[in-house]
Amino acid sequence: MAMTGSDAPSSQFPLKPDKRGFYEPGRCLVECGCITEEQLQAAKNKPIPKGSEAFIDEALIDLGFINRAQMQKCLFRQFSQERRTYGARPGKATAAIRFEDVEKTLDGRKVLDHVNLEIPANRITAIIGMSGGGKSVTLKHMIGLMKPDAGKVWVGDQDISSLSGNKLNAIRRQFSMLFQGGALFDSMNVRENVAFPLREKTDLPDHEIAQRVQKCLSEVNLRGMGGKFPDELSGGMRKRAALARAMVTDPEILLLDEPTAGLDPIIENAIHYLICQTYLRTRYTMVVISHAVPEIFNWCHHAVVLHQGRILASEPSQEIKNSTNPIIRQFINGELEGPIKVV
Repeated sequence: MAMTGSDAPSSQFPLKPDKRGFYEPGRCLVECGCITEEQLQAAKNKPIPKGSEAFIDEALIDLGFINRAQMQKCLFRQFSQERRTYGARPGKATAAIRFEDVEKTLDGRKVLDHVNLEIPANRITAIIGMSGGGKSVTLKHMIGLMKPDAGKVWVGDQDISSLSGNKLNAIRRQFSMLFQGGALFDSMNVRENVAFPLREKTDLPDHEIAQRVQKCLSEVNLRGMGGKFPDELSGGMRKRAALARAMVTDPEILLLDEPTAGLDPIIENAIHYLICQTYLRTRYTMVVISHAVPEIFNWCHHAVVLHQGRILASEPSQEIKNSTNPIIRQFINGELEGPIKVV
């Protein structure tokens, strides 16, 4: 069962966040009672194998101070505190992506209707709404796979709606995407799938590619699985392999299209934990399309509600969760009766 905001510590952290609202990893685990000061220092002093990277959580697990399930809950506490900090001052977040009066019509239907939207940098934003409401089309506009009929799409200070060719490709290098089905190549093993973007888009030598692949597989808890093929993996493992491939290029912005679609509740929860853990390690800007409502509100800082091509709300996740808007309430509660007519 997914953790809720009540699972976070009841007392306030004595730590103060930095200017961006982030808490120091490791130190936060001490302050919330997950580990001791001595254990933190031992983890920091642990020798790092050649070709790997120092992750304080993995070091603590390897030393036997805490198990993986306990660590996930502790990291969730840290994330919950950062989420509350963001909710208290959302206006201070810089926009990584902006939509200005974006319109898009497909097959005679207006899919995006004067969309104005800001995606906060270095935060997780969830886009929710009814099927066919424009969520995937919004994601495709962010990465330039679609161009608006009217309006502008800004990535940082660049209007990508006016770019093409090499200039657009340069912007796209900031992005990576996890597709809904994972989109792994059946003819390649996990290691080859994860390496694919590096071999296609970079001139990195083989040994550096191998190191990056190993690092990413370790991050998603797939160490030792590189030789497996997609049809030998469970649904959750395929999602993790796809996430590793999305991270291997070290993007600034990570787009995730239904990362928990088709998974059972336990694996869905595990993927949410993994996304949270990945965020705390990397501080990527993440945009997640999800139907995992209301659980998704516990796993994002900001939420956007798209309805019939329009932005119904764009606010900190807790505010969306507690919204009194009848359309939002009907969607969150899954009720048949209400302003949304489904039968």
